[in-house]
Amino acid sequence: MKVELIEKAAAIVGDNQLLVNIVSKRVQQINHGADPYVPTTPDMGSGDIALTEIVEGKLVWHEMTEEERAAAAAADDSAVLRETPSAPAPDMEPDILTVKANI
Repeated sequence: MKVELIEKAAAIVGDNQLLVNIVSKRVQQINHGADPYVPTTPDMGSGDIALTEIVEGKLVWHEMTEEERAAAAAADDSAVLRETPSAPAPDMEPDILTVKANI
């Protein structure tokens, strides 16, 4: 990843740990087939694409509040109790970050 992109994105996000989580989530989306929200070049990796999207204001993110986390955990617990095959293991924390297009 390009250092200048990291520095610009860090200034926008303001929290380095949150930046890592946002970029990680977006890289996962891109690697699983999501289209980039910015023009790309062949030399750009998924991390550079995610950072460029942040710098250009193409991404929004949302950290779940404590109430949202509790509700998600309760929903996951009830799914486990119903023995839903797709339910996460009881000790796994629910997804606490949403990353989507800002269009």
